[in-house]
Amino acid sequence: MFIVSTLEDTVRIAPQDLGKPAEAAITAAIERTFLDKVVQGLGLVFTLYDLLSIGDGYVYPSDGGAHYKVSFRVVVFRPFQEELLVGKVHRMTRDGIFVDMGFFRDVLIPPHGMPEPSYWHEADEAWLWRVEGQDLFFEKGLPLRFKVQSVRFHAEPTLAEQQAQKEEGVAVVGTTERPFVPMEVMGKADGDGLGMVHWYAAGDDDMAV
Repeated sequence: MFIVSTLEDTVRIAPQDLGKPAEAAITAAIERTFLDKVVQGLGLVFTLYDLLSIGDGYVYPSDGGAHYKVSFRVVVFRPFQEELLVGKVHRMTRDGIFVDMGFFRDVLIPPHGMPEPSYWHEADEAWLWRVEGQDLFFEKGLPLRFKVQSVRFHAEPTLAEQQAQKEEGVAVVGTTERPFVPMEVMGKADGDGLGMVHWYAAGDDDMAV
């Protein structure tokens, strides 16, 4: 679920922070820039692991800050394919089940990733799995075990792309109606032991119904 990756960046230390120890100021600047942010093609930066090297500081004309070339390692959330994870059901729509990992909410279990046969229950706005003549509901706020199928990265839309979406009459990516999601984990809840955790509370093979 977590990996350690090496990054390099030119870090700017603001003039008011030049009196601080360089390592402390650089650490704070890296954390402001990278923590809880998605690095395209890599994953969600969870925490700074350590600093590997700090180059000489340079001050450029008209800029009172100091610039350092820094190599550092970060702990990144990027689950691998087929990894088993547990999160809580955050919300449900016809598009599927959205799972909250506590620090990451862009996990989607699409309809084709649910146990068969599963149905959308309009009155309760919830998905259910019909098994042995009984309906087992996916329940908001409760733990769900799923298997990772893929991790997708999305580039931030350009103004031209947003304008085209507006002209087509569809929800524009990057708005409240359709927030931009830089990283999305696709999962499935179809398989032995997958789905709502409490379904299996009676034992490894017996479902609690």
